[in-house]
Amino acid sequence: MNMDMEGPNTAGFFGYTLLSLPITCGSVKSNISYPFWGGNRPYYCGKSGFEVTCNGTVPLITMRDINFRILDMKNISSTTSPTVKVARDDYWETICPSTYVATNLNLSLFSYSSDSLNVSFWYNCNTTISALGNSLACNNTVTVSYLTAAKANVITTDPVSSGACKAAVLVPVSQSSSVALDSEKIDIEAAIDGGFELDVLNADSALCSSCLASGGACGANSTGANEFMCFCQTTSSSTQICTQSSSTVPTPAPPGSPGIINFTPYRYTCTNFSKIRYMYRSTD
Repeated sequence: MNMDMEGPNTAGFFGYTLLSLPITCGSVKSNISYPFWGGNRPYYCGKSGFEVTCNGTVPLITMRDINFRILDMKNISSTTSPTVKVARDDYWETICPSTYVATNLNLSLFSYSSDSLNVSFWYNCNTTISALGNSLACNNTVTVSYLTAAKANVITTDPVSSGACKAAVLVPVSQSSSVALDSEKIDIEAAIDGGFELDVLNADSALCSSCLASGGACGANSTGANEFMCFCQTTSSSTQICTQSSSTVPTPAPPGSPGIINFTPYRYTCTNFSKIRYMYRSTD
């Protein structure tokens, strides 16, 4: 088991640096930051419910047993909450998933942005439904038909309830993708893979914006209370902003300088104590 010598309340530049890093999956660095955490960002870099996992180079967040790819994140401002662009992983580069699962969000953490519109997918439909939308064959036994939000209003009866189709799934896309799809400027897979925006429901948005403006990094405390903290370059604080003195990194003295504590942070393995490094004080 590996242990990290740096904890959430580590004062100084090293703790601040950890929180300042965006999530990196493999060799690909994203712009995903607070309130998200995971991978190279420890739990105190974000808030409960916003854990990100990596599938190779792809950052994912899971909600209601659905994996969503995080394609982009827009930073917060003093007046707006952050937004993320996501796409369903099971519909990535395909419209024929192995199972048909409704798009469900954790509505305590996210809400659909006003830019999102649904594309309706129906599977194994009779000829009446297939004639209304674009129909494709997934394989020898499964067909799929789809309509954008602008055209789906012609369906007045639920095709699944009426027995006309075996399954239905709504998958959001952006408004621009929906319009481009209707005008045949892009294909359905490009529209789905373009993703859709979610508003992040984070009550700490204003606090984080003030913290960033003061030179700090946004995080949470280590008590499990999920409370916001502004981490500064030389101190950690439960206040909203960093002071000028705490956001200035002093020039490090050369190793062995009189009266200076020199140390090397080191990630060590419990079974290999020979790798543990301790702080030492110069006695010269």
